[in-house]
Amino acid sequence: MNQPKRALVLGCGAVAGGAWSIAALQAVSKQLNWNPADADIMVGTSVGAVLAALLASGVSLERLVAAQNNEPQHGCYWNHATDSGGKLPPWPQWKFSGPALFKKALNREVSLLTGLCGILPRGRTDMSGFVRLIQSASAGDAWPQALQTGQQTQKKLWLMAVDAKTAARRAIGRQADDFTQVPLSRAVCASYAVPGCCPPVNIQGNTYLDGGIVSPASADLLVNEDVDEVIIIAPMASRWPGKSGSVFNTVERYARKGMTRIVDREEAMLRAAGKRVIRIEPNEDDLQAFGWNLLDPARRQGVFDTALLTTPATVAQAIAMA
Repeated sequence: MNQPKRALVLGCGAVAGGAWSIAALQAVSKQLNWNPADADIMVGTSVGAVLAALLASGVSLERLVAAQNNEPQHGCYWNHATDSGGKLPPWPQWKFSGPALFKKALNREVSLLTGLCGILPRGRTDMSGFVRLIQSASAGDAWPQALQTGQQTQKKLWLMAVDAKTAARRAIGRQADDFTQVPLSRAVCASYAVPGCCPPVNIQGNTYLDGGIVSPASADLLVNEDVDEVIIIAPMASRWPGKSGSVFNTVERYARKGMTRIVDREEAMLRAAGKRVIRIEPNEDDLQAFGWNLLDPARRQGVFDTALLTTPATVAQAIAMA
């Protein structure tokens, strides 16, 4: 029996979301007897862009799991204690990330959450760790599609970023010109440019911010693509969030509720287009492990260990509901 044409969508979620996503990918791989790197299309947003770029560049899921377990790595080395920044970002610049987005929110052209992200200050986190990570895996910062020749099927890698002036999403890598004009590590940094934390990224004269400020997954971009099945791994959505607890957790749950509605809409669009959708997101136990600060590297191991226990059942349920 032939495998269906599959797209893999890896959503935003910072350090905690990345650790959870790797455990979820392992459960997906085992239960579908499928290598996520074989996806016909990969859509990555923020930390999902990091994971998608690594997988598409030949870093195996086993190596990503080993990195989460702090086991010795060869070639691609991911230092989780330093490469993603600290528990709190450095003091930001006194300059808005994208003030035009706030004006658009006032005019109801974009969501309030997107508008508020635009008036957060510009982050100053050192992104050199991410650049080294991607370059170590990508044969000199080359896009993986550009390395494939002959009769091989070209796999597609789309890394989602948002134009700081127009709020338009850009799937970097969707156009062939991106392979020659945008280094892969720069595209990853643009997708991970979290307002207030990481610096915006200039590409071809436009300033880009984290793709997650408009959509945590951007799965809707696959509606008209030639795929049969879409696997959505969305760390920032949750239909089962549980109680929020502290004031900080309440704010986190508010943002998560809005992002869950976006994924709901995107899933409905995909199903209406005839796609089978396997949607995977954290449950209450996972979110307790996440805490409110998804940037905190000290919580990463606990998040990953919890997800190793929770995601097999979560994935099995998602497959049954597809």
